[in-house]
Amino acid sequence: MKIVRMNTSSFWKGEAGVKGLVEDQGETFEVNIYLGSGRVRDYSCSCSKGNSYRGMCAHGEALFAYYNQQREEASKPTVHTSSQVHTMIREYTNREVALILAEEVDAQVRLEPVLILDGKDTRLEFEVGITRFYAVRDLRAFKEAVENGAHVAYGKDLSFHHHKSAFTDSSRELLALLMGGVQNQKAVRSLTLNRMNRDQFFEIMSGRTAKVQLPGGNRVMMDMEDSDPVVSLKVEKTGRDGLKASLMGVAPMKGSEGPRQVAGCFRGERFLYVVSGQRLYRCSESCTQVMGLFMEQMCMERDESVMVGQRDIPLFYERVIKHILPYCRLMLEDVDFKDYEPEPLKVSFRFDTGEDGALVMEPTLAYGGYEFHPLEDENLPRTICRDVPGEFRVSQLIHKYFKYKDPEGIRLVIRNDEDEIYRLMTEGMDEFRSMGDVYVSENLRQWKVLAPPRVTVGASAAGGWLELDVDMGDMNSQELNRILAAYSQKKKYYRLKNGQFLGLDEGGLTVISRMASELGVTRKELQSGKVRLPAYRAFYLDYLLKESTGVTYYRDQMLKAMVRSVKSVEDSDFTAPERLRGVLREYQRIGYVWLRTLDSYGFGGILADDMGLGKTIQIIALLEDAYGSGEQFPSLIICPASLVYNWEHEIRRFAPDLKVLSVVGSSSEREVLLNEVGRNPQDYQVIVTSYDLLRRDVGLYEAIHFRYQVIDEAQYIKNASTQSARAVKSLDVQTRFALTGTPVENRLGELWSIFDYLMPGFLFGSQFFKREYEIPIVREGDGAALKRLKRLIGPFVLRRVKKDVLKELPDKMEEVVYSNFETEQKKLYAANAAKFKEKLSTGGFGQAGEGKLQILAELMRLRQICCDPRLCYDNYRGSSAKLETCMDLVRRGVAGGHKILLFSQFTSMLDIIHTRFEKEGIMSHMLTGATSKEERIRLVGDFGKDEVPVFLISLKAGGTGLNLTAADIVIHYDPWWNVAAQNQATDRTHRIGQDKQVTVYKLITRNTIEENILKLQEAKSHLADAVVPEGTISFGSLTRDDILNIIKEE
Repeated sequence: MKIVRMNTSSFWKGEAGVKGLVEDQGETFEVNIYLGSGRVRDYSCSCSKGNSYRGMCAHGEALFAYYNQQREEASKPTVHTSSQVHTMIREYTNREVALILAEEVDAQVRLEPVLILDGKDTRLEFEVGITRFYAVRDLRAFKEAVENGAHVAYGKDLSFHHHKSAFTDSSRELLALLMGGVQNQKAVRSLTLNRMNRDQFFEIMSGRTAKVQLPGGNRVMMDMEDSDPVVSLKVEKTGRDGLKASLMGVAPMKGSEGPRQVAGCFRGERFLYVVSGQRLYRCSESCTQVMGLFMEQMCMERDESVMVGQRDIPLFYERVIKHILPYCRLMLEDVDFKDYEPEPLKVSFRFDTGEDGALVMEPTLAYGGYEFHPLEDENLPRTICRDVPGEFRVSQLIHKYFKYKDPEGIRLVIRNDEDEIYRLMTEGMDEFRSMGDVYVSENLRQWKVLAPPRVTVGASAAGGWLELDVDMGDMNSQELNRILAAYSQKKKYYRLKNGQFLGLDEGGLTVISRMASELGVTRKELQSGKVRLPAYRAFYLDYLLKESTGVTYYRDQMLKAMVRSVKSVEDSDFTAPERLRGVLREYQRIGYVWLRTLDSYGFGGILADDMGLGKTIQIIALLEDAYGSGEQFPSLIICPASLVYNWEHEIRRFAPDLKVLSVVGSSSEREVLLNEVGRNPQDYQVIVTSYDLLRRDVGLYEAIHFRYQVIDEAQYIKNASTQSARAVKSLDVQTRFALTGTPVENRLGELWSIFDYLMPGFLFGSQFFKREYEIPIVREGDGAALKRLKRLIGPFVLRRVKKDVLKELPDKMEEVVYSNFETEQKKLYAANAAKFKEKLSTGGFGQAGEGKLQILAELMRLRQICCDPRLCYDNYRGSSAKLETCMDLVRRGVAGGHKILLFSQFTSMLDIIHTRFEKEGIMSHMLTGATSKEERIRLVGDFGKDEVPVFLISLKAGGTGLNLTAADIVIHYDPWWNVAAQNQATDRTHRIGQDKQVTVYKLITRNTIEENILKLQEAKSHLADAVVPEGTISFGSLTRDDILNIIKEE
């Protein structure tokens, strides 16, 4: 409904009439309303209801409402525009007009500068015009006119709206200089230029012509030129033996004209400016550096000349004339500066020994035949031209090495400070020789610095040991002890009894000292010349001796072969077991060869590959080879409880001939198993147990000798004082290995504990390691200590991260991780499974659809118990095996810097996991069907860029429509009937845009419905479509036997 028109009329005694046209659905109706005392007295409307309707029709109501609205608006007070608003409107209008007019004048207005030279000052005035130019008499007003777009008339030939667009391109830089330079509120005609403004002005005008007002008032046009003027300087005799130097001008560029007078000069911040003839020169920075002071001083005099008295002529020549010659043309009249050449400074230093082992030095300076001591306040004859910079350099050198004078004050002395004497002997003497003549007394010559003796080291390897023969020439045992003590104090020298210095900075003695400090070689061993070290020191010793100077190093063939084979495992002759040759990737084959190589020399090592790169299969290859070759003693694998059955499963999968035994169960069951292994070790090849159970059963392992001991997730023993760490290290083992993706999580001491397990003593005692490595590296940032540690452990740590072997990896790696019920959870599952089977066997579920739903509900209950019994039993207080397995995986992934997607079809399970994360300080996002669209978008975006490592997602809510390529690990907490649903969830991260290899873990509880579902999925590729496709329930292709197979226990 629309009011087309409204008119009002006033009658007598307060009555009024309102008449209008109202449009409604395409028709127009005429409405009349009669008012009295503010109320409606009568009305009429041309619509069909206008006369028959008891009250006012809709058209009348609309017109009356509109009338009242207009009356209310009319009663409001009138608002008057503020003067400031009028100003704004006017000025902004002027600006718009200025822009339009600027286009019409086509940027023709020119701004021309006038540079005014006034003594030391320089100022700028401006002229403005197109063909005829007018002086700008008030720069402040001009600036405001440009800012406001004001219209200003200068005369009949020039009137325009001021705006920068009205000016020519070449004028706009000058305009910017003017606008920035006018700061005060007073009317000003000229702009005073400071040094920075001068450089800016010339930069704008370089290569152009500008009007310059000379000091006399004349105005001339000058070329702004970038070049160094050659100044003509006339030098003539004057008065009694004096000289007069006069600035004659600037030599011409060409021709035989005489020099043009210098009309002025001034300095910018970077450049010197010289005005001569029709040019204003901007000198280069090098010329400015040389000529700036000279020109400024000469131009201060009106006649541009200076006088030089007789005694100052040598200095004037030496310090000024010689300095400016590259930019100056001399005009000499009856003057030969050779007559004024000053005597050169000659310096000598005499070194000697003093009382109580002091070193003394007497310096002497000389000009011609006049000698004096620089430490004395000598009043030299005024006729001597002193080399002040030269004397200053001598003084600086003396004070660099000497801090004290002798009592007479003419000699300098170093007393009771062998460090300073050694510094002078090794560094300072050459500096003194470069400064003058050096004389050394016979006594001081006895204090010479000796080169360290050459050391010969012969090394051989045998029986797990290194045998070293060390020959240090004539070095006696007492001197050796003192030398090593000096080196341990980080001294650069050792002072022999005869006063001579033995340098320790480099050479053979440095190696001997490092062998003592870094390899634990005792002084007694070094004195005897016979040193014995564990064979694992071979690699660091080889590096130490090869990189050092002053050492002759011999190795036997066995030692050479050992070092070469560990450094170059790729070239090894070891071959992978035949069964696994087609399974191992190339980097895994190299890992296996590395393990075999270390083992062949009796060394242990840390396999520290990134999570998901297959550390397990590399160890299995080692075991397969050993027992395929007739090894008689069993091996022991120790891992977190959640991984025991995973190890057993992987061994049976890749090496089915190996006899593997998991030592789990009750205390009595484990005792029976271990006693049997102790009686018949040859009947068992691989024993698998957990850290916790080993700690409890350690006494039962004492009688068993193991060929290999492998600890998985070696960070479990990072604290060397724990019972688990002590139990792991106490066993009788031939070779030990450690597996971990994070050898150091928080402290370097964790690394020490792992090596203390592998090869006790390799990283020395814990206190030594802390003092020499951990504290310097962690607290002090000691790069040298870090480099030494890397060299030391390098041969015994193999670490590959996914990006290093990306070409060998598939886009997606899948792994099934098994867990095993603990007692309480196992009983609960068994009871529910038995009840279900009995009901299924007796037909207790009934028929048709309702029975199928009941069966599905019971299957769901069993699956929930596998996940965590709390999903269906509120009062359950026991543990969940799968939850512990999941937490182990997550901890490892987070420690390795990975991002993880964790899927479950049970949102309540995600709540339980989230609560556990909060207790352990693991940050996570969570997305379920209850998450709003807006929150869903935000969470996905945040996960791609924040530091949160885990995203918990319900399978149905997050299975499709998400792009989460920031993650490179996917964990399926529970198996879904439909494999395609799981794959869709995995594809949230394994998709276009993913630049990392993705590892997918499926968590399965052993001997349960979960493991059986997995088997059926493999046997019946279309099973997932038969059960709950597209949200419906259909058991069409599932037989009764299929369901019994799903719930049966192995």
